[in-house]
Amino acid sequence: MSITVPAYVARTQLGSLLKQAATKKARFVITKSGKPTAVLLSISDFDDMMEELDAELQKSLAVAAKEYRSGQAISLRNYLKSRMRRRAGRAKTA
Repeated sequence: MSITVPAYVARTQLGSLLKQAATKKARFVITKSGKPTAVLLSISDFDDMMEELDAELQKSLAVAAKEYRSGQAISLRNYLKSRMRRRAGRAKTA
């Protein structure tokens, strides 16, 4: 949920808004003359948004979804078990 803040309040309370964005994941819509002008959000929220817009990531997710639907995916638990078996096998031959 976003909190609407007038620009003059954002200017005077920027430190507090930054702290809330970082610690409480608060999001602020900053208005000027009553119109939404900018958004203040945490860097982790921003990074998440940028990842969602990344074309390469979207392509990778589409491939992964197709593999999952076709039964080509394995669970993390099974993947890790197979990795541990391979690692143990290499340790015996070394």
